[in-house]
Amino acid sequence: MSPFMEKTLLLLGVLCCIQVTTALMCYDCNSEYDPRCGDPFEPYSIGEVNCSKQEPLEHLKDKYKPMLCRKTVQKIYGKVRVVRGCGYIPDERTDKECIRRLGTHDVSATYCACTQELCNGANAVGISQMPLLFGLAAGFALYLTRHSIRVQST
Repeated sequence: MSPFMEKTLLLLGVLCCIQVTTALMCYDCNSEYDPRCGDPFEPYSIGEVNCSKQEPLEHLKDKYKPMLCRKTVQKIYGKVRVVRGCGYIPDERTDKECIRRLGTHDVSATYCACTQELCNGANAVGISQMPLLFGLAAGFALYLTRHSIRVQST
């Protein structure tokens, strides 16, 4: 394979892993006021918000802008409330796992954060696997072209 073709395939593989977003849309609701916001979630008439256009929170002013969707499930004395909306501060678990915190006297909270479009409607956080699949396919194609068996005609 020519060096140009190798570089082209490598560039294609890298480009497949890049996700460009101009606006992050998240569900915005609270099951205390709208039962459809709870689990199981009924997104058909739930409000959506463009987090990219949200004003930063007063105490975070210029430090953090909305950059993710968040789902919080609170349980206090047996009463469950689900809150969905924009999130501001990512951590290493964003898009990977939810965080569960237990308090005293039957108090608990589960926090999930994600960066995909309307991802806070899901029960669990999941990452998009398409860039990974495209990258693997490009890598496999490169491997095949480098290690292909040449058949000689007689």
